[in-house]
Amino acid sequence: MMTVTPEERASSFLEKARHFQLGHLPTESRHPRTTRLSQLAKENLVEAIRLFQSVELEALENALPRNLDFIAEMSADIADTLKSGGRVFFCGCGATGRLSLSLETLWREEVDRLGLTDKSESVVSFIAGADYALVRSIENFEDYPEYGARQLHDLGFTANDLLIGTSEGGETPFVIGAVEEAARVSKRRPYFLFCNPADVLAKTVERSRRVIENPNILTKALETGPMALAGSTRLQATTTLMLAAGAALFSTLDERLIPQKLIHDFIRTLRETDFSALAPLIEREAENYKQGAYCLHRTDRYGITVLTDTTERSPTFSLLPFENTFEDNPIPSWTYLVVRDAADARDSWLKILWREPRALDWREFKEKFGATRLNGFDFSPKSIERRAKLVGPERQYIFDVESGENFFTLHLDGKEARFPRPDHLLNEHLLLKVALNISSTLTMGRLDRFSGNLMLYVRAANNKLVDRSIRYIRTLLDDAGIRRYSYDDICVELFRTVEGLRPDEPAVWHTFERLRDRDKELVQSNET
Repeated sequence: MMTVTPEERASSFLEKARHFQLGHLPTESRHPRTTRLSQLAKENLVEAIRLFQSVELEALENALPRNLDFIAEMSADIADTLKSGGRVFFCGCGATGRLSLSLETLWREEVDRLGLTDKSESVVSFIAGADYALVRSIENFEDYPEYGARQLHDLGFTANDLLIGTSEGGETPFVIGAVEEAARVSKRRPYFLFCNPADVLAKTVERSRRVIENPNILTKALETGPMALAGSTRLQATTTLMLAAGAALFSTLDERLIPQKLIHDFIRTLRETDFSALAPLIEREAENYKQGAYCLHRTDRYGITVLTDTTERSPTFSLLPFENTFEDNPIPSWTYLVVRDAADARDSWLKILWREPRALDWREFKEKFGATRLNGFDFSPKSIERRAKLVGPERQYIFDVESGENFFTLHLDGKEARFPRPDHLLNEHLLLKVALNISSTLTMGRLDRFSGNLMLYVRAANNKLVDRSIRYIRTLLDDAGIRRYSYDDICVELFRTVEGLRPDEPAVWHTFERLRDRDKELVQSNET
């Protein structure tokens, strides 16, 4: 097999780079109020928490109140689909894929609570790479629109079904492929939801323009503005999309409940919640990792939301992903998920998803990402003992996320934060999502996993993230007064740098250092 050099990989990316250069999009830009977020995480944690909360509120208030009529129309389409015996599909990539799976999971839990189990199969969700991607992303998978269409058909999508595709940026090829295929197959126009201005997308990203201008697709820009951490759309953008799509979905279960109420209730709850109690937990978790210790995030009934936050740390901050029990000599991740009362690996998946997991059993991916590998992630309490053998019991701490009658509680090594439970299941999980997002992001800030509000450890796992890495390196060079390197120069150096790095090392920062050092040498050479 021929070895592909870093220069060849860079050249291959640059041939298509114009389709993935997204720095002009608001969700990719730096928020002007969070440019010192990492410093605040270390110097004034309560202020950092309040700043994060205000950005969360700002995003929701920018995006949703002006679009309530559209969300009500989407809810009516969902209701009509379900009434006629059709199914409602949700799809996304990465964070929006986990959002989609969360909606299906919460739907299954809610209809079970209401005694409407005949509706359990009425909502189907999928993520690029199937359920394996809940835990580990499959590199470059989201760059292929044909994969979106293929997964849609694997799940039996029909002419009577409705698809709601979500893409934070509005340009993800996988989601676009699924939405365009749904428009071709179904008599019901699919939805495509995103968080950037439609006119900006249409002018600069051809695949986005194609969808936005397609009369057979219903599109809506829920414009959030920048994220608290630049480009980290797992944060405010995903909260916004999940609230909009979830309010439209769950209001169909109660004729007295309209989407507007769920949305207004959550925004009010978010505004009134005091998250400052998270500060001691953030300090303790960060200190554990500094001392070489590990965590286990253990939960009773919040599996899908805790899993989402803990696994999304890996691509955002270049942490090692969850280890698989079928791996030889696995390297433990900083944290892992445990579902209380799960009997074994299969039962833990059932308790997380409220269904059997769906594996990617395509011939070309089955060995690495199929059902066997998926079942190698054991989230039962057996993992407490297994991980203790890997890291030593004295280096393992339990981070509990538990539900009570009126509160949910986060607890770590004697530190505790309690939050009132919202009335609706959707809003309960969204409030927990925000709390976990604040906690995990600021923990990483205390560990220097980002600088200001710029991700130094972003993993260039697909074309979009390669462009993001190049832009961040350009920003660091600009801040250092270095102007001699072009986009292409930085791209080549990025691929060279990645070649020699461990998965948990900061490609952005190391590439910047190499270019900075080369610049110094050139300056010194010119002076002599």
